[in-house]
Amino acid sequence: MRRKFFSWKLMQLLSLCCMFFLSDLGAFAQSSITIKGQVMDAATNESLIGVSIQEKGTTNGTITDMNGNYSLNVANNSTIIFSYIGYQTVELKASAANGIIKLKEDSETLQEVVVVGYGVQKKVNLSGSVSAIEGDQIAAKPSSNVMAALQGELPGVAVLRSSGEPGSETSGMRIRGFSSVNKTSTLVLIDGIEGDMTLLNPNDIESISVLKDAASAAIYGARAAAGVVLITTKSGVEGKPKINYNGSFTFNTPGNMPERLPSWEEQEFIDQSRIPTTGKVEWTAEKASWVGNPNFNYRPLANGRWDYFDAVNWVAEGTKDFTTQQSHSLSVSGGTKAINYMLSANFFTKNGLLKYGPDSNDRYNLHAKINASINKYIDLGINVQYQSKEVETSSYGAGNLFGTLYSSRGRQPIYVPTDYFGTSEDQSGSIYNGDLQANAIDIMKNGGAKETKYEAFIGKANLTIKDFIKGLRINLSASRKAGYYSETSEKHALLWYDRLGNSVRNRANDPSTLYKKKNSDYHDLLEATVNYAFDLDNKKHNFNILAGSSYENYRKDEMDATAKNLISDGFFSFNGGFDTSVATNTIISDNIEPWSMMSYFGRLNYNYKERYLLEANIRYDGSSRLAPDKRWKAFPSVSGAWRVNMEDWFNVDFVSNLKLRASWGQLGNGAVLGLYDYIALISDEQKNTPATYNGEKWYYRANLPSTEKTWEVIETTNIGVDFGFLNNRLTGSFEYYWKFNNDMLSSPQMPHQIGVGVPKLNIGKLKTWGWDFNISWKDKIKDVNYQVSFNLSDSDNKLMEYNGASVIKAGAVELLEGYSINTIWGYKTDGFWSSREEYLKYKEDHPGYQSFNDGKVSGGDVKYVAQGKADHMIGDGGATPENPGDLVCLGNSNGRYLYGINLAAQWKGFDISVMFQGVGKRKVMINPEAFAPLYTDYQMPWTIHRNHWTEENPNAYFPRLYQYKSNDFNFKTADRWVQNGAYIRLKNLTLGYTVPISKKYIDRLRVYVAGEDIWEHTNMLSVFDPEIGNDTKRAIYPFFRTWTVGLNVSF
Repeated sequence: MRRKFFSWKLMQLLSLCCMFFLSDLGAFAQSSITIKGQVMDAATNESLIGVSIQEKGTTNGTITDMNGNYSLNVANNSTIIFSYIGYQTVELKASAANGIIKLKEDSETLQEVVVVGYGVQKKVNLSGSVSAIEGDQIAAKPSSNVMAALQGELPGVAVLRSSGEPGSETSGMRIRGFSSVNKTSTLVLIDGIEGDMTLLNPNDIESISVLKDAASAAIYGARAAAGVVLITTKSGVEGKPKINYNGSFTFNTPGNMPERLPSWEEQEFIDQSRIPTTGKVEWTAEKASWVGNPNFNYRPLANGRWDYFDAVNWVAEGTKDFTTQQSHSLSVSGGTKAINYMLSANFFTKNGLLKYGPDSNDRYNLHAKINASINKYIDLGINVQYQSKEVETSSYGAGNLFGTLYSSRGRQPIYVPTDYFGTSEDQSGSIYNGDLQANAIDIMKNGGAKETKYEAFIGKANLTIKDFIKGLRINLSASRKAGYYSETSEKHALLWYDRLGNSVRNRANDPSTLYKKKNSDYHDLLEATVNYAFDLDNKKHNFNILAGSSYENYRKDEMDATAKNLISDGFFSFNGGFDTSVATNTIISDNIEPWSMMSYFGRLNYNYKERYLLEANIRYDGSSRLAPDKRWKAFPSVSGAWRVNMEDWFNVDFVSNLKLRASWGQLGNGAVLGLYDYIALISDEQKNTPATYNGEKWYYRANLPSTEKTWEVIETTNIGVDFGFLNNRLTGSFEYYWKFNNDMLSSPQMPHQIGVGVPKLNIGKLKTWGWDFNISWKDKIKDVNYQVSFNLSDSDNKLMEYNGASVIKAGAVELLEGYSINTIWGYKTDGFWSSREEYLKYKEDHPGYQSFNDGKVSGGDVKYVAQGKADHMIGDGGATPENPGDLVCLGNSNGRYLYGINLAAQWKGFDISVMFQGVGKRKVMINPEAFAPLYTDYQMPWTIHRNHWTEENPNAYFPRLYQYKSNDFNFKTADRWVQNGAYIRLKNLTLGYTVPISKKYIDRLRVYVAGEDIWEHTNMLSVFDPEIGNDTKRAIYPFFRTWTVGLNVSF
């Protein structure tokens, strides 16, 4: 008899260990019996090894041996549980738990399906590349939005973050690297309607599927180049009404951010920096000693200003210790065989870190979904959603406020001086001090606010006609998504004068400005599909044919207006609030964006005994945005798979699944099409140019029409293997892919004398390649279920051709032929010069060598290494890769080796999950403004700058203190300053408990605590998060660490 075995040596050891661990060695208080038998597969009669046999309600148990046999002493009247991953659990009375016990495979596992374009497919029958995740996994996280919750969960899917600012936590998604150097956008379809996943209620989601290769995504044709995300929301199910409430309260604390120096130490840094440039300190030792003295912190100066000696920690004064966020979701679902419904509502709010003024994000969701069976042939579905997002922030910019808080001098007080009785001793007219720098507290409180609001109203009706011919299904759907956006920004001018009110020392938001924007858009979609499934020769040959058509129509109407130099801060209005006779005080514009698209598509699925799988897709798209003879393009794909384990000759019992697959296809990038630029357009405005000439209005053609422009087409190939071992306890896949964009849009090189912008042509080429890997293990030990999973992916690229892009510089070079996108070029260094004498001696030994700031190079300055012979001035040579001078490529800022690790376990109502996420390789260039100590006179140093060069500290991280005044000679992009952005992060930790309560009124009650972004390890400078963007400056809104308490209740 064939029997399933895993690995003889491994299972012998595992069986002995588990039996020793699981067996109850204590004596029974009651009478006991011995049960013996063999566990077998009900379908194949093969013995099952490692089946858990447990006496219910106790810790007494064992597992089956290599032959499927078991023996266990149990209480006479007990219940015995037989459980095995991938099989249905069986419970038997002890008296019946002898002899042959047969377990049936779990049909849900066998029939597991994933959502694909215009339908679903069995997971085992997929020949394309699709990654999926259940909605409950997303909803369980205390993330700010759905996109953020996806980070690290799926191989090949990169979620980009660059800020912790409420409403701006994520900056996009990248699936399998770059598809173009031009704009690309992942197509997100929510119940078939294009949408924004950051606006979704996470608790509404049933599943998310990510289509990663051409075979899976080509059915969406011209907009699938950057991948497709299919989000399916929950529907009602037959049964009595069920009410679900999910609520959470979160505490957010700031992550990595700069720590300010005490003001007296800050002054010491300033004094030391002045000596190399001026030969003297800013303040004498006596005067510097007054800084921080609470009894003497200001004095008037003869020049009409104040001398300040305060001690203000601006970061502490301008930010909160923690912030909060809340989420409350309520849903009602139920139905009968004829009709089911799901109604839900959600409210999410998050407060920001700034202590004063607006800094928040609110999200509202309403959702109603009704499905009805009119009769056995006709189904009707109605899906209605409302989404709203409201963001309030400072009109100065939250990031700019943080930059000011990180930089303002600590000896500058928040308020102007007052006497003992609180009477102002200042005649500037303001209680806030802005003598040395702009006052961030004043800006927060009085600088004005920016408010944005977006609302989306979505409706979809779906009619399905089915089975009037066996296997035939017709689906007709119509949807509209209507969006409304409004933005209001009030910039209140703040001017800070000297103490006498005579001269302006600093200003912000000047002039006072009112800006308003409003737009409305709608996106209509009509779709019709016909699906026919049939088989031949007694289900040996199985076919599924899909044909369909869609029509889309989009229009946006927008108007915006700006009024400058408003007369009064108390009256911000377009109605008389400013001098309309001055033309430059008013800017008014409008914008119209209409387009339409027609599509025809089809798919053929064929399999032979579910062993050999074949799929072919094609979509034919036409867009009004292209010239008539360039509008239409077909996007085909073909894929195949071989389920090796289904072969009769395949006799490796521990292999549950082994599938080889390959795919090829073409996808389109429609995000770069523009709006009718194939038509010759005229313009009536130009920067810094009057609108009239000799009293006459002028017009001119800014660009030549792009009559030859057409779709960017990305050709993608994918090969992969899916595997399952040990009865699918161990599952995984590995895929390798490569894709070519041979039609990338670029502007051709033309001489400047042409005097007009040149059109875009499909003349660029980009190659991208990479791999995805994921593996997971799930098992059960007695009544403990546990799961372990790991995913790892990598993507690289090379710009083959792009308009002769061949210029390099020290810093970020986004586009360069022959290299990856986003390369970083810089200089090699070798520590610091120990003295000026050492530098001069080196020059003497190497005639012709010269470094930056040659006349003032001294001890503590960066030692730049010449490439080749050191007989020349350090520089960029011809600024090309062929003649780079001393520049070398230091890497690129694209994340490589993205990974996620998930660990989870459940035991008697308790559940715990731990997730780690990270990036294995990434380089980050930080702008000198952000990290150089005293790069400008108004940018104060931080505690990390204590580690600067001195003769006593020659191996410091930072160079000597110097009054740079934006001279970057010590901070040229170099190997010393380019940061290692690789990291590992404890992304999520959740501990929950399902309370055992009576089911009479409450079906389920679960409480939990969760943390997100709790900890990370990285070699980045400690003040920066490793996910910050390239060339970051000081205007950084910090990321958050979050702790959440939550409640899930079902009635």
